[in-house]
Order: sequence, then structure tokens, then C-alpha cells
Amino acid sequence: MKRQLAIAILGPTASGKTKLAVQLANRLQGEIVCMDSTTVYKGLDIGSSKPSAEEKAGATHHLLDIAAPNEPFSAFHFVQLAENTVNDIASRGKLPIIVGGTYFYLRALQFGMYELPNIASEVVENLEKEFCEDDKINTLNMHEELKKKDPKAAETIHPNDKYRLLRALAILRTTKELPSQLKPTPFSLAQKNRLWMKYAVTLSRHALNQAIVNRSEKMLGAGIVEETRKLLEQYPDARCLNSIGYAECKAFLNKKITEKQLRNEIIEKTRQLAKRQVTWLRSDPEVRFVDFRDQDRICLEVENLQAALNE
Repeated sequence: MKRQLAIAILGPTASGKTKLAVQLANRLQGEIVCMDSTTVYKGLDIGSSKPSAEEKAGATHHLLDIAAPNEPFSAFHFVQLAENTVNDIASRGKLPIIVGGTYFYLRALQFGMYELPNIASEVVENLEKEFCEDDKINTLNMHEELKKKDPKAAETIHPNDKYRLLRALAILRTTKELPSQLKPTPFSLAQKNRLWMKYAVTLSRHALNQAIVNRSEKMLGAGIVEETRKLLEQYPDARCLNSIGYAECKAFLNKKITEKQLRNEIIEKTRQLAKRQVTWLRSDPEVRFVDFRDQDRICLEVENLQAALNE
């Protein structure tokens, strides 16, 4: 079976991933598969920083606005949809370009996962925060936690295997089932043979912090508070409204924080998220860090690999 090529454009929030992906899609005959835990929801427009109208016009985007805010959407749902989408794009001779910041979704798409549709990305993010020490995830502590809850699962997972430890603990937290008693869903042939090239957009700490401030202020100016109010009226128990931006707006609407605190908390929570995302990216040896000046090199690398695969 011919190997299928896919590239991933990654990076911390506000780093400009979508902009770079659209430019690469135009040069490489690609289509974009959005990999985000909030942009899948209809109505979460301002707070999820969905691609702009200009960006959507610049390249075909998939997996945007596909679920109602009160519908569950997990890594399992993403893998099901993304796998079909990637295969469809490749079957039409186009290059699948996966873009986003929910890295657990990417790992699930790349390596497979257990058939548990109710594991939310928030569970994984909370685990990352719980076991984060000095900007690094303490996998030894994670392994000890798993050993207490499911010794058989701990025996099969290396103490440094962050991805599998996160997945096992997420299963325990969400379902109360033992990971050692579950069987992963089988890989498709395409998934097993897919060749990945992963690039992460890098910015200086100062530039990233400024980009986060600019994005946060833009969201507030665009009306994220009013968007949150309307969403709460229609979907008062939607879990997706606990994501960054919407959670702070909920607190503001409930008069728990002031307008100034609203701005500052969105900025600070977004900075913390970006920090965790960078930590995750650095832990993946397959990720190559690039900036917008590297477009020519990225295109050359991808085109050379495509030519080799077609021989």
C-alpha cells in the first residue's frame, strides 16, 4: 500500500498557525483539517478564534462548526472524523494539513486510542496542569499514580511515556474503568502507513506574549461577553463554555470578577495554556520548529518527500 503523507502545523495559541497553514495549502495543493476542541462547536466563534473569513476563503477548511455546544465531542470523535477526512483529501490528490493546538487529538490520530467517546480534552489538560512541575510534566509521578490505580496498566507503560500515561489516567478519571481491561481500536491501513511531517510555529517569548494580549483584547472588542451570554441562554450546561475565554466571561456575567479582571484573567490563562503547549511540543522529537521565513524550505521538503513517495 502506498504511504500517505500528511503534515501538521502546530504551535502555541496565537502563534499564527492558521495563517502559515493557509499559505502552505496554496503552495502545496493542500486542504486544512482543523484540530481544536472548541472550533468544532457552532456559535463559539469569537472565543475559539476560528479562522477568519479571509483565511477560510484562502484554503478549504474541514471540521469547523460540526457540533452543537451541548453535544459531547472528544478525541475519539475527532479521530473518527479526521481519519475519514484525511483519507478523502488524499484520495483526491491533495495534501492533508492538520492545524491546531489540541495535541492530544494529534497523538490520537497518529497512534490510535481506546474507543471511549466521552473523554474530553479538558480532562487531559487538567492532568497536564496537575502533574506539571517547573514547566515540565512529571511522568514519574504520573506513573506512580497509575500504578496505584491500575498496576497491570502501569507495567505495560514506560515511566517516560507521557502520551500513554495521560491517556490511561484520562480513562480512569472519566470512566472509572481500568485501562488494562480495555482494548484499543484497531488502526486502519492508512493510519498505520501514514507518514507525518510536523512543524511548530515558534515566536520569541515577548512576541508570543504580545500576540496573546492582542488576541485577548480583540476578542473582548469583538463581543465575546455578549456571545457568551447568548450561548448560556441557549446552552446553560454546555461543557465547552468552560474553555478559556468563555469561562472568564461566565464569571464576569455572574459578577464574580470585574471587567479589568476579565481581561487580565483571559490573558493569564491563555499564557498558561501557551506555556503547556510549548512544553508538549518540546517533548515530541518529531516536531520541527519553524517560523514564517521557513516557508520555502518547508515546501521543498514536502515536495521532495512527495516525489520520493510517488516513485
